[in-house]
Amino acid sequence: MTRMINFTDDGRTETGPWPVLNKRGFIADNGGETTPFVWKDRLLRIEMAWGANGIEEKAAFGNHAVIRDLQTGEVLSAGIAPGKRFMTAFAENDALYVWSTFRNTVYGCVTRDLQHWESFTAAAFPESFELFNTSVCKGEGAYLMAVECGAAEGKDVREIGVPFTIFFASSPDLRRWTLLPLENAFGKDRYVACPTLHFSNGMYYMIADEALPFYRFVPYIYRSRDLVTWEVGAINPVLWYSEEDRRPADGYSFSPEFIRKTAAGMNANLSDVELCGFEGKTHVLYVTGNQWGYGGVACEAVYDGPVSRFLESFF
Repeated sequence: MTRMINFTDDGRTETGPWPVLNKRGFIADNGGETTPFVWKDRLLRIEMAWGANGIEEKAAFGNHAVIRDLQTGEVLSAGIAPGKRFMTAFAENDALYVWSTFRNTVYGCVTRDLQHWESFTAAAFPESFELFNTSVCKGEGAYLMAVECGAAEGKDVREIGVPFTIFFASSPDLRRWTLLPLENAFGKDRYVACPTLHFSNGMYYMIADEALPFYRFVPYIYRSRDLVTWEVGAINPVLWYSEEDRRPADGYSFSPEFIRKTAAGMNANLSDVELCGFEGKTHVLYVTGNQWGYGGVACEAVYDGPVSRFLESFF
């Protein structure tokens, strides 16, 4: 069973200043998972486009991923991973991998030009599992994947605990994935969702959503050397709701009706945090809204420093 420690376990009682994240506002109107990444020296984002049947459609018919220039919104590739859900991207050298899920399986596809894609099955969980968000990082001697899991419809899965729970897999080559022991999952005792996993200076850092009273959700940060014993950041949550989440970022255009709807929508959820470094800054994307039916929008915040310093600043 995963062990959680807090920041007082080593005797520390002082913290530094709260890391400053400059919120730019919302940059996309799809309200779905959006991940920034750098590929061939260009800052891009991948976002999920829900199919015509909408977010409630269990079969995920028509879902796909779109890759855009993060700063201009220019579409560079579309129709990626059709029929899948919860896409994220991971760049390695000249190859770009996209991960997605459907039912109990993680799927991968890879490209070197954003036009030609090779698809493959990455990892299969027990049939009683249903998979959601994933995140991949390059760790100590292997690649690691964090996977958000719940129980498949009609299944009571004790291994999952309280939905949602984070499980892990490892790979030597980004293609062959092995599930790590299911008993070492993160957060079986409570709601934990939407993981993003990073490796820096010998530590794995994970940001995931925690549930607050009255059905509100915010991202918390943790770190570990072995994916078993985790330390919660002395400074948390990573982000909090604010009025900046309700206005468009400079340089982005949206319809007056959409701007009005976003300004009026109840914001009780900051989820799906994803981040990457580019030109000395850390770009953080996240989704607002609430989990009562209003999906919200994808927003961007920027930290003035590299990813390693951003992650370490919470501890």
